[in-house]
This record gives sequence, C-alpha cells and structure tokens, in this order.
Amino acid sequence: MPKKLKPYRDGKVHVMKSMCSTCVFRPGNLMHLEPGRLDQMVRDAVKAESTIICHSTLEGAQACCRGFFDRHATAPLQIAERIGLIEYVKEPK
Repeated sequence: MPKKLKPYRDGKVHVMKSMCSTCVFRPGNLMHLEPGRLDQMVRDAVKAESTIICHSTLEGAQACCRGFFDRHATAPLQIAERIGLIEYVKEPK
C-alpha cells in the first residue's frame, strides 16, 4: 500500500518556503530521475488534485514541494492559500 501523503496537519497545509537545494524542478535533474518521471509525477498529482511531497521531507514532517506549488498548484492548494491555510516551512537540516 502506498504511503499516505501528510502535508496537512495542525489545521494547515505545509508548503516549503523555497525550493530545496535538490528540488526536482531545478534545472539539471539533480535527483537523477528517469526520463519522463517528473512529468508523470506531476500528471498523477494534478489528476488526483493532490501534490508532490518535497523529497527532503519524506522521512519527517512532510511538506508540499515548492517547485510543484509554484508551477502546478492544484485547486485544493489554491483554495488553502486563498483562505490562509498555508504554512510555509524551511528545508530540514
């Protein structure tokens, strides 16, 4: 069973304050994704009205990828932003 994404907690949707240092949306394929993988991740997240979780937050308190949020924010993310339910978080150390 796939791991449940949890960027929503404490009454807020957690979104990275800025793109992490190896964000998949930065130029140069810093995460060495297979060709077409990022496009598929985006299609899947948009189709599900969901998000892509920042890979630097997968093991802890998860947050929406800032690169995804800036380029492909789904309707639920846009609504959360408009009604003040976004909490911007820093990249974990």
